Amino acid sequence: MTPITSKRVDLSLLHPKFLERLELFFGDGRVSGKVAVVSGCRSYADQKRLYDKYRAGRGNLAANPDWKRPGGFFHGSFHQEQPDGYSYAVDLRIVGRVDRGTVTSVAKRFGFRPTVKGEWWHFQPRNEDGWFPSTSFPDDNEPEPVMDWAGLLAFIADIGKKIGQWPIKRGSKGPEVRVVQQRLNALDFPCGVADGIFGRKTTKAVMQLQRATLLPANGIVDGHVWTAMWNPQVPRGL
Repeated sequence: MTPITSKRVDLSLLHPKFLERLELFFGDGRVSGKVAVVSGCRSYADQKRLYDKYRAGRGNLAANPDWKRPGGFFHGSFHQEQPDGYSYAVDLRIVGRVDRGTVTSVAKRFGFRPTVKGEWWHFQPRNEDGWFPSTSFPDDNEPEPVMDWAGLLAFIADIGKKIGQWPIKRGSKGPEVRVVQQRLNALDFPCGVADGIFGRKTTKAVMQLQRATLLPANGIVDGHVWTAMWNPQVPRGL
């Protein structure tokens, strides 16, 4: 299990390959019980808040959430959800007797490393060019699979058809709920961890989206709400 410094630390959107590496890292006796994650996935609003604080001279270096990275696919901070639905960064904090050099050395063994000059605590398993090499995961240097955009669009359309016939609401469970939660979080209508359970926080977030898109605020995700969620012009939450 990946240790975190508080319940507010969100790891729900980290890429599965990165999560696997973190689990192995924290199981290494040199760092086990001595290091924890202090920051994981961030919403657009969270990143913008940090960026504005940095610009005002009141915080650490933070990436512009709207910055398009080289290649045009990734954007902003790797803490943010990227176009493939995952985030790729964590900030670590030393909570026991271990030095930074050891932390970095062990992390590199498992394929992630500091990527921001002056911020030893910021670790990523990849950058715009691909996954970092690892002695524990030699296959990481294999070519990245090509994103199946047609398949992704078909998947979204298929879920939309199901929701159009059978709307989801408080008490609903399943993969459709998880996709809705991920989309709400990406749009900065926070509903907490995307666990596939439609609870109070998800209902509140849906109602916020409905008000923002001038739909009846009943907390139910039907075909109209689903369409609004994927409209490129949909307003973001705050």
